[in-house]
Amino acid sequence: MNFQILDADYSIYNDEPVVRLFGRGEDGSSVCCFVPGFEPYFYANVADDSYLQTLPQFIKNKFDTVKDVEPVQKFEPIGYQESKKPMLKITTFYPKNVPEIRDDVQGLEGIEDVYETDILFKNRFMIDKGLHGMALVSAEPASTSESINDRDVKCDNIITSYNVEEINKIPNIGLKYLAFDIECLPPEGGMPEPESSPIIMISLSFEPEYKGNNTLVLVCKNLKDVESDIEIFDEEEDMLTRFFDIFQEYDPDVVVGYNMNDFDIPYIKDRADYLNNKGASIVPRVGRDGRLMTYRRLGTRTMVSMTGRIVMDTLPLIRQQFSLKRYTLRNVSKELLGREKLDVEPHQMVEYWNDGGEKTKKFIDYARRDSELALELVTKLQLLDKYIALSQVSGSVLQDVVDGGQSSMVENLLFREFGKQGRVIPPKPDNRPDDNEQGEEIKGGEVLEPKKGLLDNVVILDYKSLYPTIMMAHNLCYTTVVVNDHPNGETINPPSGGEFVNPDVLKGIVPSILETLLNQRSEVKKKMKSISDGDTYRMYDATQLALKILLNSFYGYSGYARARLYSLTLANAVTSYGRENIQNTRDLINNNIRKVVLKDNQAYLPDEISPEDESEDVINLSVVYGDTDSVFIHCSPEYNNDISLEDAECVGTRIAEKVSQSLPDPMELEFESIAKRGLFLAKKRYALWVFEQENDEWEDSIKVKGMETVRRDWCELTSKTLNRVLELVLKEGDVDKAVEYVKSVVNRVRNIDVQKDKDVIDDLTMTRLYSKKKDSYKSKQPHLTVIEKTKKRTGISPPIGERVPFVIVAGNDLFVNRAEDPEYVRENNLTLDVDYYIKKQILPPVERILGVFGVDSATLDYDSRQKGLFDFSKTSETESFNNANKETTDEEDNGLKNQSKNGSKSQSSLFDF
Repeated sequence: MNFQILDADYSIYNDEPVVRLFGRGEDGSSVCCFVPGFEPYFYANVADDSYLQTLPQFIKNKFDTVKDVEPVQKFEPIGYQESKKPMLKITTFYPKNVPEIRDDVQGLEGIEDVYETDILFKNRFMIDKGLHGMALVSAEPASTSESINDRDVKCDNIITSYNVEEINKIPNIGLKYLAFDIECLPPEGGMPEPESSPIIMISLSFEPEYKGNNTLVLVCKNLKDVESDIEIFDEEEDMLTRFFDIFQEYDPDVVVGYNMNDFDIPYIKDRADYLNNKGASIVPRVGRDGRLMTYRRLGTRTMVSMTGRIVMDTLPLIRQQFSLKRYTLRNVSKELLGREKLDVEPHQMVEYWNDGGEKTKKFIDYARRDSELALELVTKLQLLDKYIALSQVSGSVLQDVVDGGQSSMVENLLFREFGKQGRVIPPKPDNRPDDNEQGEEIKGGEVLEPKKGLLDNVVILDYKSLYPTIMMAHNLCYTTVVVNDHPNGETINPPSGGEFVNPDVLKGIVPSILETLLNQRSEVKKKMKSISDGDTYRMYDATQLALKILLNSFYGYSGYARARLYSLTLANAVTSYGRENIQNTRDLINNNIRKVVLKDNQAYLPDEISPEDESEDVINLSVVYGDTDSVFIHCSPEYNNDISLEDAECVGTRIAEKVSQSLPDPMELEFESIAKRGLFLAKKRYALWVFEQENDEWEDSIKVKGMETVRRDWCELTSKTLNRVLELVLKEGDVDKAVEYVKSVVNRVRNIDVQKDKDVIDDLTMTRLYSKKKDSYKSKQPHLTVIEKTKKRTGISPPIGERVPFVIVAGNDLFVNRAEDPEYVRENNLTLDVDYYIKKQILPPVERILGVFGVDSATLDYDSRQKGLFDFSKTSETESFNNANKETTDEEDNGLKNQSKNGSKSQSSLFDF
């Protein structure tokens, strides 16, 4: 039988562990495949060969959980080694025995260390058998007498197989999606509690349909004349039982919801438990093995698993992949899908529910739309594609990829290759780095000082996969670093220190993995050029993106203190070569190349053309900025005032070729784009009018780095104003027009009438991330003020992780106390603090741009009524904004601060997707 692996776990049958693979078959059926015969084990490093004679039997006698002890020879995890070391492979009866005895084994005389003691049994099986998540496999069914029978497993096909192998074929199996959302009846508009607030509706959406329905709404209310996709129940117990029955009947592969893990699933589970304690008999089965709905809290996260299925809460995935002002379902759906959410406010729910007529029907439609939108976010935005590709490439099962970070996927790849080359891997470390590396830090990439101001014709060159190719070019790896054994001959010595062996002595495992990933990505991108089918193209595009993510993860993993193979020596070696590289590139262009000559649609270096052939198309070159893996080159024609896009590409390509010739393989500099105009303010702070090749056509856009257009704690009007100013300056080259535009914006704000111009509230709304409990903040924050006010009015507080919107109203109180909910301002026609918005939101970032051209804030502050013109008297209220901002609560702010310290990302951001 052929099927695609969705999930894996193990259970105990006939007193032995049996791996279970869950998936969907090529024929569309759900599959559970039992794989007996695989045993749990770990390794122990012994002091010398003499212990190989005595320890095996001693360990078997001492631990009744040990099934077998086998002497083996293995390489240790870190360092170049000329020979393997004596070790013991210790096999236990059950997977749980490994963590039970590992510390006691490590404490035995003659045992120096233990390895691979914390690998989940399912992962150990997948790694050793060469199986990957979401791969298509062939399972040869065992005989009837060997088959395992488990009546709790509910799949269309249940087989037992001792031989499961991957098929070299791209799976094209349609998955089944079920999205759901619950509605509760909160007391007087407050926050619902499972012990007091019943679940009144459950909406479900299906892809593909379920018994002819794309949606179903289960309603616990006696209504008449309802639509066919609405099911009516008199009792909440019956409605919940029906929900779990549908779950089992439909048998989804992917379970979807919006904020489902933090709200819907815990609420359903707790409500069912409460009703059962009162005499109900609800059985909340959701797993393919009949397992009940459960959840567990880990800090601010809620972890949910359903055996054999993928649980996909879209809210955290949207947060990871899209930068939005707010992440409510209403805002996300409008921004990303162009669909409106049918909102019923919490304080209206009791009224709408008790109505029994049109309002109740609107309430039902509102519930239905929520599950529809949750499903559409996954299917229309193709949110799962990237994770499926990452699962297939890394080998991790899909749920682990959705829930985890890149470190687990990197480790999965490392386990596979280390095992093939006879190396062991240590367990995860304690909360501190190794003693010999404490006090060290990773020094990041090089950021060159920019030539400030407005420049025309800036060619941008980019190093292709810079850090991965550095690791390949210089054989940088955990397995090649010189620790004890020293090879004969020369070694590789990075600028940061350390020593690595040459690839002709030993090619590193990490460079080998990276080479494979890089080659696979090149092959996939080649295939994409000839693919016309949309679904196939999308799948290949997700695969090349997954390969890119993994390629760029190995450097970050090496410097991640919680990694099994944490090595600052390796991480600093990589970045030191990167810094040296960009400095050499600048010097090569400025001091050696200096200029190119355009002739017959080709770009030539001065030594490639005779002096008499030099035409008027001579382009002088100078590096005006550089950041880690990108070089910005100003192209200045000696005679013409401009340079065409095609000529700029010729120039950039020729420079890239010349620089690449000076680099070790496979390092390569590539032409990326041309900025017709670029405005450089400081390191990591610039804006470009960029042209890039897309399908043989030039596509233009404005790209911004480090300016308020991409900062979510500024109001929308700031972003809109800056974007328009940048368009006028970069595209039209008209500073005067930009000044007049800003003056018109300021005038509009100064003379705002909230009652007549209600839409302006959206433009003036700011958001802050509610990232921790209120009492954990060191100082008062404006969004905390709004949370307190909203709590008093409605009894509802936003969940931690939500972005809280607010505006600043006029008054004499402190700034933070004048933060207010935008909807409340609309409803009550409150006056806004226009001075705050002009002086603290709009003018400062605009002046940073226009100040380059000698324009100051006094010139920009305009009032058509001539009231308060140029009146910039400061108030204690607006000054207090800076004090309130000293403690940022925005994750993006922290990242920007860390980057501005040393031109590099902080360690916590090494594994960002």
